[in-house]
Amino acid sequence: MSLQITKAYDRIKALDWEPSYISKGQKVVETTRFHLTGLKPLDPFKTFLREYFTMEQEKENRHYSILEASSRLHSGPRDARWMEAMKFVLGNLVGLEYAAGRQMGRMARSLAPMELRQGYMMQMLDEMRHAQLEMNNVRQNMRSWEDPAGYDIILSGAASNVGGGLFRSFMEDLTTCDPVETSIGLQIFVETGYSNVFFVGMSSAAAAHGDDPLASTMLTIQSDESRHMANGWATLALLLQDDRNIPLIQQALDKWFWRAHVGFGMGLALVQDYFMKNRTESAKESALRWVYDEFLGGFYQKLERYGIKAPPHLDDQIAELDSYSHSAAIYIFGAWPFFYHRADPMTSEDMDWLEKKYPGWHSKFGWFWDAYGRCTDPRDRAVVLKELGGLPSFCEVCQRPLIFPTPDKHTGRSRVIAGKNHIFCSTPCETIYINDPTRYQTDKGFYDLYEGCELSEVAERSGYVRDDGQTLMGQPVLQQEKMWTLDDLRACNYIVTRPPPPPALNPELVAAS
Repeated sequence: MSLQITKAYDRIKALDWEPSYISKGQKVVETTRFHLTGLKPLDPFKTFLREYFTMEQEKENRHYSILEASSRLHSGPRDARWMEAMKFVLGNLVGLEYAAGRQMGRMARSLAPMELRQGYMMQMLDEMRHAQLEMNNVRQNMRSWEDPAGYDIILSGAASNVGGGLFRSFMEDLTTCDPVETSIGLQIFVETGYSNVFFVGMSSAAAAHGDDPLASTMLTIQSDESRHMANGWATLALLLQDDRNIPLIQQALDKWFWRAHVGFGMGLALVQDYFMKNRTESAKESALRWVYDEFLGGFYQKLERYGIKAPPHLDDQIAELDSYSHSAAIYIFGAWPFFYHRADPMTSEDMDWLEKKYPGWHSKFGWFWDAYGRCTDPRDRAVVLKELGGLPSFCEVCQRPLIFPTPDKHTGRSRVIAGKNHIFCSTPCETIYINDPTRYQTDKGFYDLYEGCELSEVAERSGYVRDDGQTLMGQPVLQQEKMWTLDDLRACNYIVTRPPPPPALNPELVAAS
């Protein structure tokens, strides 16, 4: 039977043809710097479209049956902290899925072998399906959650707020870089390296907080990921056949392991440590187990014989696990007027858990939560953002604020190019910029748009105001006697001010550029 399937599959592949009415150069709309000519691809899986659609339809039927049952039966209360945080999380997640789908189309046009094109096209359909599934979750939450304000603007909100900039830069880099390089960033690191942390972690966390629809969504999405991983491994195996690709692969691996750590892993860490109440593992424990032990060790060990080396900043990334979810929380909670969800600050139980998982947490980060607690009532005319000195600068490569690994010991630096300061959060981001500077130059950063604006003006222009035209969607706490309004923000008299650039910390890189 397997022989018959193989013969049938080979017959289908034989239907491929080169069009006579256009040249090869016209057919491939994007070029790649990787060397592909004469390479023999490995078929990651032999699947016909008919089988693919049957399989996906079965999964759809199961999933939507669960959603229907959940909407009718109301299995239990949903946790408010979790449901409010999903206003921020789902908007960025939908964008990532859609960007991944677009990228698979680019790869199908740029990589010639049919065996890989077949897998890319199926993955493109998968990614569109995933975006639709997640948007259906948003729709269900708009209809059923006690405070739907914010769910109705998640896509425009993710495209404009200062927290979403981190994910936007990651997605836009994926969808505009070399089309073959994307396989390394997306299929190797995001969909293989972080797959268990994300899909297993998110589905179990959603179930633990009463969000059964999202738990089902994550599980049905995860069932597609094995194909995406296979696409990534097949692409990498193809590239490794030509020794000229080795330095290009090394550069792409170094770049995207760091980009995934900052643009994807940090968001997961924030969810695990600060958007959940029913926690088990800390974000650090989860990352060490699934990303650094299970994935990373075996991955680079297999590539050693090709001369591929471990990432140069691996030790720095592991060291950041001690603090980067906490610094991210200071940013997200401290800048709450720039967001469209109600925040739920840490309780004494939360702080005890964080101290247990991260010894020394109280002494390093407890000060922020003390300050935050003094600035939640609008009648006090105090917003924590102003009390702490305002927003920091942002990295021009990854859009991370310059508060990492910790606000008091951040690794930010700058360089002057053509009379303008360019700011970076770390040595890896500075190196990425030097390797491809034109990709990250823009005049439309946050401060270019809002410098000199009063805080309420930013919130109003961003659309983060409820239907009454005054009350803010974002709030510093879940429930309180009086909600913050535009007038309350005006009374705080906070003006967006661009901070001075950090010093240049890498003279060697400056000289190299």
